[in-house]
Amino acid sequence: MDFTGVVAYPTTPFTADGAVHYAELRRMISSLAVSGVDSITVLGSSGSFAYLDRAERAAVVKAAAEEAGAANGTVPVYAGVSAVGTREILTLAADAEDAGAAGLVVSAVSYVPLMAEEVAAQTRTLADRTELPICLYNNPGTTQFDFPVELVGELSTVPNIVALKDPGGTPETFKTRTAAVHEMTSDGFAHGISGDTAIVDNAVAADAWHSGPAALLPELYVRLRAALVSGDAAGFAACREVLTPVIHTLASQRKLSSLHSLARACGWDAGDPRLPLLPVPGSQQRDLARLIDGID
Repeated sequence: MDFTGVVAYPTTPFTADGAVHYAELRRMISSLAVSGVDSITVLGSSGSFAYLDRAERAAVVKAAAEEAGAANGTVPVYAGVSAVGTREILTLAADAEDAGAAGLVVSAVSYVPLMAEEVAAQTRTLADRTELPICLYNNPGTTQFDFPVELVGELSTVPNIVALKDPGGTPETFKTRTAAVHEMTSDGFAHGISGDTAIVDNAVAADAWHSGPAALLPELYVRLRAALVSGDAAGFAACREVLTPVIHTLASQRKLSSLHSLARACGWDAGDPRLPLLPVPGSQQRDLARLIDGID
């Protein structure tokens, strides 16, 4: 089943002059593919999709698909294709498919917040143009559009719309949302959770964990999820004790910039985020580095 388990969203590394660091990207993907994660999604928010042009996005997908395929052919590589315009989404989706993507992730990005009928029409248009499985990304904090359960149910009738990535909220609200989504969709539709504080704090397995930090600390996330799913309370508590300070430190820092800092602390040459975003201050980078140094 697509978009289930640990779905890791790697950071796109940059060189000192702001170019995509493809050699380091390939090294990251090769390592991630054999780490135990269930799938890899490039060009999510963690991958700076909004700051890359069309050619760069296609090249990132191609590099990731090639490296993952060479390292472990069983781990699919999905691609984010979100954009402001429908025409751009269709172009990016075609590029991603040509580059070897096994599935697509799309959110309702827009300058003018979209209405439900506009999101429905855009998503159906995308689904009509590709046979790849599609995961809807509900990201109301950024898009100002919150997927109604009824719209999810309507879109799930399209054969290749197979999953929803939802913000975590509280354990109770997410469980209620999951029950509603599963009631409105057919068997096999995956309801995943995003937001790493929710993943770590709420102890909700969900059908999938969609995570940027999971691409940098994959073994911990894989162990954490396995312990939760199997009912290993002691194993879950041990993993959560290690992950919690890292995730809460990330949450207190600037989004995306903090992931580049975490990547650096984990030994990757990820560089700084692309301008106009600035790196986190040195003191915050050192805080993360100390936490990572303490992980066995």
